[in-house]
Amino acid sequence: MKKTPLNPVSLAIETSGRTGSVALGTESKSIEQSSFSGLMRHSIELFPTIEQLLKKHNCGISDLKQIFITIGPGSFTGLRIAVSTAKMFALATNVKIVAVNTMDVIAQNANDIMRDSKNKINRIVTILDAKRKQFYVASYKNIDDGWIKTTTDCLMTADDIIKEFADMNDPVYLLGEGLHYYKDMFDVDGMEVVDDQYWTATAEKTYTVGYKMAQEKLFTDPGQLVPFYLRRPEAEVNWEKRQKSL
Repeated sequence: MKKTPLNPVSLAIETSGRTGSVALGTESKSIEQSSFSGLMRHSIELFPTIEQLLKKHNCGISDLKQIFITIGPGSFTGLRIAVSTAKMFALATNVKIVAVNTMDVIAQNANDIMRDSKNKINRIVTILDAKRKQFYVASYKNIDDGWIKTTTDCLMTADDIIKEFADMNDPVYLLGEGLHYYKDMFDVDGMEVVDDQYWTATAEKTYTVGYKMAQEKLFTDPGQLVPFYLRRPEAEVNWEKRQKSL
């Protein structure tokens, strides 16, 4: 028996981190998420994964009404891939684009932590590795089980993070892929590093945030869509230095 296609159809893409994923859904509900087979497989597996998901649910690219993508901060290469893909779909099908902040997506994992631990969390800090002994950081406060951003995305050192957010009376919970090699640096009073299963941004959570933004008509013009790097790519900085030395 032929499946009835989803309607309307929205797609979420997450390629800002080490592990990429794609989610397909309709209205507010993400129906299915498919993750890539390994680390940094974005350029190889993104299009086949999208194709397989659409085919499985009897849909095509022309059926897409909205596409939600994480635009950063995160992997320079991964962000460019997502942006290029969204632009291509928009040109081909007039799909509407929602550009989602990576930190806001990671913050959604805190709801899973509370559900699994049955403990309420008041404050979280999301952390991504920015290299050069710095981190991309954002902080959030739990208000009515919704995460309100209290510090916009910025660059900080580990010492800065500890000084700004550690509080023995109200411990802050840390999550994000920036902890993979540096979690021991945050083993201090007033800070709790959550289990690594909650560190990664996912397409499913991108869908959750993206759908809410779409309801507020926060769409991005394809011509204005660019990755949110926060810091310029190192290769670009090095190229400029070489040009100035000529």
